[in-house]
Amino acid sequence: MGIRFERKAVLAKIEPVYGTDSVPTGAANALLLKNVEINPLNGEAVPREIIRAGYGTMAGWFVGRHVTITARIDLAGSGTAGTAPAYGPLLRACGLAETLTPGVKADYTPVHSLFESVSIYYNHEGTRHIAAGVRGSAKLRFTKRRTPEIELSLIGLWKSDSSVALPTLTTTAWKDPLPSTPANTAGFTIDGQAVLGSSFELDLGMECAYRDLLNSEEIIVRERRPKLTALIEELPHATKNFFALVGAAPVPVVYTHGVGAGKIVDISVPLAQLQSVARQEEDTVSMLNIPADVTLGPLPELTISVK
Repeated sequence: MGIRFERKAVLAKIEPVYGTDSVPTGAANALLLKNVEINPLNGEAVPREIIRAGYGTMAGWFVGRHVTITARIDLAGSGTAGTAPAYGPLLRACGLAETLTPGVKADYTPVHSLFESVSIYYNHEGTRHIAAGVRGSAKLRFTKRRTPEIELSLIGLWKSDSSVALPTLTTTAWKDPLPSTPANTAGFTIDGQAVLGSSFELDLGMECAYRDLLNSEEIIVRERRPKLTALIEELPHATKNFFALVGAAPVPVVYTHGVGAGKIVDISVPLAQLQSVARQEEDTVSMLNIPADVTLGPLPELTISVK
C-alpha cells in the first residue's frame, strides 16, 4: 500500500533562540489541526546561463528554500482559567505576547519588536519536514452554528527532510470547542451597543516574508495591520446609526465566546474605525456587513483573553 494522505502529525514549540530547532515532541507539543497544507519546497530555481555548442538545458541551482504551512485549529478555552491554551505557541508565533494571570486568564497582545517563533515538525506518514524560525498570521473566526476556528498562515526556514516514524501524540491539553450559539455567546458590543451577530472575524494582519542575505536568512515581519469584520442585525436608526460611524472616531468592539471558567475566549479592541457599512439579507432580515480597521492608540490595540 502507498503512503496514506491523511496520516499526518504536526508538532510546534517556541524557540528560545531564533531559527534554532527547539526539538518539539509528540508528548509535549502536539497540535490538533484541520485542513493542513504544507509546501516544503518554496524557493527559486536559478539556471546556469552559459554559452554552449548545442541545444539543451544545463543543470542549475535551487536557492532560498523555505516552508509554508496553512491550517485551521479549533478555538476553545484552556480548560483551566489562567492556564495557557494548547495553541498558545502558535499565537505567539503570530506576533502576540503571552501574559498569564494565575487562576484568572491568559492574555495575548501584539508586540512591536522581539517577535517570537516556533519550530515545526510535520510528519507525513514517515517523511518528516522540519521548519524553524516559523512566524505568520492568524484569523480568529466565529460563525453561527459552527465551532470557532483560528486560520493560520505560517512561513518558516527549511531545515531538513528525513525518514522518521510518526510520533505518538499526547493531545489532552486540547479542549473541545463550544459551537457559536446563543447559549455560548456571552456578549457582543460595538461602540457600547449590544448587537446580534451572525459572524465575527479578527484578522491579526501580520505580513511575514522569507528574506536571505549572503550569510543569513530569517522570516521577517514586514507589517501588521489588524482588522475585523462583523455581520450584525440592523438596528432601528433611532437606536444606533452605524452609518454615521464610518470614517469617524474609532469605537470599541468586544466579543465574548464561551461560558464558565476555562471555556471563555474574549476579544477586546479598544479602537476600531469602521470602513464601510453594507446591507445584506439573511433569512429575510436586514443585516449590516461592517469591516473595520483596528487602529493605534493606547496599547495594546487588541487583546485576546482566554479565561
